[in-house]
Formats: sequence, structure tokens, C-alpha cells
Amino acid sequence: MEESNNGKPIIFWCNGANCRKKKGKLLDFYVKKYNLKNKIEIEKMDCNNRCQQAPVLHLHPEDIWFSEKDLGTIIKRNILNK
Repeated sequence: MEESNNGKPIIFWCNGANCRKKKGKLLDFYVKKYNLKNKIEIEKMDCNNRCQQAPVLHLHPEDIWFSEKDLGTIIKRNILNK
């Protein structure tokens, strides 16, 4: 995974087969809802073998792995409240 050059948090989402099948629209929804387009970066990552939690995301630099169902909580706690 790469480092952000601009200090923005990065949300990596898994691009493995299981996550692609189960990926919903929640990430796009929250980016629009909270106007995060210029506040975070979104990057794809290779499969990380956490398929049972698909779709899987990772918040960097906090090093938090989470499922899409926890996305709203993660955004509120770690991005909006900073």
C-alpha cells in the first residue's frame, strides 16, 4: 500500500474476486453524503485473504481493517471527528 503525499487518510478497498462480487455502493454514498471527495483518497488493493469479511476495506494511516458494514462508523469516528 502506498503513502499519501498530501496527508489525507486513504481508504483502500479490496479488489479481489469475492469483494468485487459483494461490493456495494456504500463507499460512494458516504463520500457524497459527507462531501469527502477532497478530504480522503480511495485506492484499490489486491486480495488480502479476508474473504469471509468481504467487502474488505482498510483505513490508512490508522491501520484499521473493516468490512463495508462498518464503513459509516469508521468514517464518523476516524475522518469526520478529526
